[in-house]
Amino acid sequence: MIQQDLKYDEDPRVALLKELADPLRLRVIDHLGNAGAASPSELASLLGVPLPQLSNHLKRLRDAGLVRSRRNGRHVTYELADRGLPILVGAVDRLTGRVARPAQRAESPFAAARTCYDHLGGGLGVALYRSLRQHEAVRDRPDGTIGLGPRSLQVFAAMGMQAPRLRGERRRFGFECFDATEHAPHLGGALGDALADALTRQGWIEHEPDSRVVRLTAAGVEGLQRALGEPTA
Repeated sequence: MIQQDLKYDEDPRVALLKELADPLRLRVIDHLGNAGAASPSELASLLGVPLPQLSNHLKRLRDAGLVRSRRNGRHVTYELADRGLPILVGAVDRLTGRVARPAQRAESPFAAARTCYDHLGGGLGVALYRSLRQHEAVRDRPDGTIGLGPRSLQVFAAMGMQAPRLRGERRRFGFECFDATEHAPHLGGALGDALADALTRQGWIEHEPDSRVVRLTAAGVEGLQRALGEPTA
């Protein structure tokens, strides 16, 4: 607990949150938390920013103790400096998804369904996560993480996957990922990745070439309605 007589401009929490308040720095933290370590050039390409601009932000994050660099010869990679960062960002994602104003649905395939890292985002991803909660396949927690619900075996099996086998992975099992176009959470983590992979293998979704856009197929509409007992869009 911060002492009562501490000035607000001396509060170390304020300094930490200021570093995360910049959109680019927050995207760097998001990427490193979701996809793991990356080189500056990889991050610059993925985030669509010039390398000199990104380097300045990486230095700020490193000086703040939020990321650290590792050198292997001439190759440098960055990673999160503390395992608590994804928990903090996950809690913020959860809160944002509950207080943000509803989005005005954009009429574009990218907004309707897309991949977010290796899990599903857009309207389809948000609707799927909502249905999974309603059918007690998953349970959300106050810290933004997601656990299996009492009907997880039945529901996920109907969707062609066996979620409990993911428990042994080192990655975060499941978490609420804030969807920028829907202003609501979708399912992230190893659980979300496995769900997207299962729907792809069964032909329930199709990926557009060289794009993050995905399309729900006729078989997918029928399969999801059968598994979840209701439409998902």
